[in-house]
Amino acid sequence: MPAFLITPVACQLWVGSAVVAALVLPVALDHRVGEGHTAHEPWTALAIVAASVVNVEIGRVLEGGAAFSQRPHKALSTWAFACAIVLSVGWLLPVVACCYAHARWRGLRVPLWKWVGSAAYVVLAGVAAAGVVHTVLGEESLTRGNGLCGMVAVLAGTAAFLAVQTVMFHGSAYLNEAGDETWLRRTLRQPTFYLTEVGVLLVGGLTAAVWIAAPWFLVLLLPVFVLAQRAALHEPLRQRAEHDDKTGLLRFEAWDRQARTAAARCSRHGRPWSVLFADLDHFKLFNDTWGHLAGDLALEAAAAVIRDELRDGDLVARFGGEEFCVFLPGTGLADGRALAERVRAAVAATDLPGTQGLTVSVGVATVEPGCDSSSGAGTGAPDLADVVRSADRALYAAKEGGRDTTRAHLAH
Repeated sequence: MPAFLITPVACQLWVGSAVVAALVLPVALDHRVGEGHTAHEPWTALAIVAASVVNVEIGRVLEGGAAFSQRPHKALSTWAFACAIVLSVGWLLPVVACCYAHARWRGLRVPLWKWVGSAAYVVLAGVAAAGVVHTVLGEESLTRGNGLCGMVAVLAGTAAFLAVQTVMFHGSAYLNEAGDETWLRRTLRQPTFYLTEVGVLLVGGLTAAVWIAAPWFLVLLLPVFVLAQRAALHEPLRQRAEHDDKTGLLRFEAWDRQARTAAARCSRHGRPWSVLFADLDHFKLFNDTWGHLAGDLALEAAAAVIRDELRDGDLVARFGGEEFCVFLPGTGLADGRALAERVRAAVAATDLPGTQGLTVSVGVATVEPGCDSSSGAGTGAPDLADVVRSADRALYAAKEGGRDTTRAHLAH
């Protein structure tokens, strides 16, 4: 895995340690945690793998059979959790390995080292969940009595699984280079990711309970699996449609829709707002000099720098090529100019190994509250498209002023 060897050392240690722990802990704890060994365990493990296969194939149908480079692996979490509940903990290794191998074969394409790391994280999360479920249940069955104790065990196991999984994936996302983890960092910031993950883990818990009590009733759960898969895929597919693959920023169409809503909100509350336009200087020359691969890396680095300089609530998009646009709610002319200068300085200070670096020119156009008809001026608020054009004019003024500079003015 050559790609793994060029990741930061901290990331290598994190993933490597997780893989070692995932190989050792299930074996070491096999007779201490989870259900006791029975003659039926191999068939149960096979049934879980078969359920994962069906779930992945349903996902492929729902997505039109496309192989995407980045997708959450919620179906795999479901069956790892079910395995942790109904089988002894040692079964996590072969079950997760088979589920992940099939999913990769059928189109879940990420770099191999990330795939192995992801599988290790799921195994560790399963070990934690198995330990919690075993602690809550003791020697009792999951479905004993009215099922209250089993339900508590499943909920506690879900919390443990999600906690370990979240910590492990955050480690990968933030110990690796930002440009290589754009999708994962964005996903981990979405509350819907965690809500959906809880939902599919609970489906795994329900599956485990039904398997123990009345296995044939699992056939009746097939529509639930389909609906759960649709729910798990909806948000990632929406995010993919709205975000640029290369930079992870919003696509302009999604930005335009969200910015118009935010601009209307600012106008209603009498708050200023600004649009910032940034363009990398001499980017074609940069590509011609250092190569298009270096250009792609520079584009990703610039996008990450711009995003890091912004505040919560600011909207940033890749406008096209090497241009970026930002909507700044509640931002007057002075604050917009200051933020533009921070962006310019941060891009200029970005280290791009093997090159002489990049600079950026920035233009800002601001709408003050007095421009809005709701304030009593009666002039009507400028349309977002007009403000974008005004910011574009400010950008060209910065270009004409020598590049690597900023210009800001009131929208007109």
